[in-house]
Amino acid sequence: MVALAEAHGVVREYSTTWYEPVVSMPARLNEAVSCAYLLMRGIDEIEDHPGLAGADKAVLLRGIGRTLQRRFARDDLAALFAGREAVLPQVTLRLGEWAGLAPPEIGPRVWETFATMSERMAGWAECGFTVHDEPDLDRYTYAVAGTLALLLSDLWAWYDGTPSSRTLGVAYGRALQSVNILVDRAVDTGRGVDFWPDGWREPDMVRYARQELVLADAYVAGLPDGPARTFCAEPLARAHRALRSWTPAPRGSAPDDGGGR
Repeated sequence: MVALAEAHGVVREYSTTWYEPVVSMPARLNEAVSCAYLLMRGIDEIEDHPGLAGADKAVLLRGIGRTLQRRFARDDLAALFAGREAVLPQVTLRLGEWAGLAPPEIGPRVWETFATMSERMAGWAECGFTVHDEPDLDRYTYAVAGTLALLLSDLWAWYDGTPSSRTLGVAYGRALQSVNILVDRAVDTGRGVDFWPDGWREPDMVRYARQELVLADAYVAGLPDGPARTFCAEPLARAHRALRSWTPAPRGSAPDDGGGR
């Protein structure tokens, strides 16, 4: 099994937002959230890969989803990527190692989340991540972030019985994702992807993010002091800081070229 310290090093390579929350968790919960973050990142690297066609992304993502739904070994996931070792990053190639990090009694719940997420991402890859309206945006942010927030609620309950609102948890995921979509628009446009609904301008995405942040604040406020609140508080604070520093373009101005995630 991969050493937890090595897994933490990979988390740090990819995220300043999530590194501290992950490594601050107590034993067992630490392994579970490390597993979850690295599975998410490995799958996300396929979704965002600029050199893979949508159909190829869908094949890989569905393969991951099918594998995680059955009894699997580390090499079963590695076999999915045969012939693509020079194309895919190590965080993706090592999905089988990350999957083994979770404690055995909670591992199946973690794998279920990413089996579901992979299947949903495959559909989005096939349609070119086309978001036409706000319901589409709701579906996308649920698929890639709300689903993960539901897992977090289950992890809190598993670890120490901490209760949380699953409804507000979905909003927590949507809030963080929508801020990313806002901030990363130019980057996403540069790789040919636009997550903004048709006709939306910056004030529209800011409104969407703010409405979800109100609910996300309620989610974190409802968590008692302890690991769950520690894990969730700083990423939410970062999202608020990012949104405060964002100056929306006036209504009626030309929209930016781009899309976000």
